[in-house]
Amino acid sequence: MKRKKIIRVIIGILLLAAGAAANDKAHAQFYSIRGNGLLLLTGTINVGCDIAVSQKTSFDLGLYANPVKFGKFSLMGFGAQPGFRFWRFEPNAGSFWGVHLSGAWYDWGNKDHTRKGWLAGPGFSWGHCWVISKRFTIGVEIGAGILYMQDTKRPRSTPVTEDELIYRSKRIVVAPTKADVSFVYLS
Repeated sequence: MKRKKIIRVIIGILLLAAGAAANDKAHAQFYSIRGNGLLLLTGTINVGCDIAVSQKTSFDLGLYANPVKFGKFSLMGFGAQPGFRFWRFEPNAGSFWGVHLSGAWYDWGNKDHTRKGWLAGPGFSWGHCWVISKRFTIGVEIGAGILYMQDTKRPRSTPVTEDELIYRSKRIVVAPTKADVSFVYLS
């Protein structure tokens, strides 16, 4: 029930931002699509979209999926990061700072233990975009946030003669939430 409400709120924000971007005639670029090269090195499939809301603000949405699983090693997860960027000059050119929300489900582990759970929390970021041509830019962004994490830790396999120990944990951590080197297509 709560997931449906959260999804409806995110879709509503996206539609409002898209409508505001369509009404803003001052920009040549209304939206951009990007891929993070650093995350691709870890096997994470990602796509991001930046929609201009006004002359100096934009709505940002990043989606991430990591399906890596090799035998007893797993680094699986799915996440989203909606946020707003406040640009110094105009969207997709120059410096910006941003605020974002992070949400993810994860399942990672090795041959001995596995952790499965979810995380959510707010964060702040700073970045810069360099214009390469009329349609392409390269952007960097770094950010940190406060994350609430809830997960279970258990042994990968337990012999039949022993009890399985499952550790449940809830914690709040300050952690990096963004590290992007993105290739951006402007439209």
